[in-house]
Amino acid sequence: MTTYADSRDHPDWIGVDGYFQQHDYWLSLCGLYSLYDFACDRLGDLHGKRLLDCGCGKGHTSVMLAKRGAQVSAFDASGPDLGVAGRLAEANRQSVEFKTLFFEELDYPDASFDRAFGACVLHHVDIPRAVKELGRVLAPGGRAVFVENSARNPLLMLARRRLVGRLGIPRYGDDHEHPLRRSDFDAMRAAFDGTVTVHFPDFVAFRLLDFYVLRRRVPLLSRLLRGADRLCQRIPWVREFSYFLVVQFDRAGAPAASRPAEQHTRHVTDA
Repeated sequence: MTTYADSRDHPDWIGVDGYFQQHDYWLSLCGLYSLYDFACDRLGDLHGKRLLDCGCGKGHTSVMLAKRGAQVSAFDASGPDLGVAGRLAEANRQSVEFKTLFFEELDYPDASFDRAFGACVLHHVDIPRAVKELGRVLAPGGRAVFVENSARNPLLMLARRRLVGRLGIPRYGDDHEHPLRRSDFDAMRAAFDGTVTVHFPDFVAFRLLDFYVLRRRVPLLSRLLRGADRLCQRIPWVREFSYFLVVQFDRAGAPAASRPAEQHTRHVTDA
């Protein structure tokens, strides 16, 4: 018998902001709620839109997007995670189609989706192959938005190499993934038929000390670290050194209903 998640207190309840009690520790400390909000704002009104959630994991973002009105399909390479995802969708009374797929080998027909979303997935895949597949399944004029990590901050990358996994500091991920490098963005632009735009909506760096080391045990320091991030966000040239950023893909061409004949453009921008 299914127990429906009818309130925020239920461990399976998912909010339209992406709130998920079981992941709230890292979602909040890493600033992902604000990044989800920015990404969804870039996706626009999702009511009636066909949306692909890429690398959905346990599916809390799939449910978030479905609650925003999208017709959601989702995939991940992990079958066990998709079992959890199906349960979460059912508990939240949302209809989501889940598939076990690799990003580089999608089985959706061409131009299947108006929108696509992903969170911390591109740095796990073969970017040229995955981005070509993304462009294939997006409809002309479609848009995809990904919340991703970045290797642009040299101090954070030094800490990643020298400290993470030592001195009691936990290590997440594996040896086959890395925060996105400039070469990865070059590969995206070369592989995608349209415009690639990089956004820096919320500076995340100092608060990672709270996530990895302090773990909210010193509330005053937690507030100070968050304040340091807010201060850095006000300085335009510093923003690009955030650990997280948002990558936006706009497929060339206009939506089918309004596409002029022979209209096809290719642009690359870095905002």
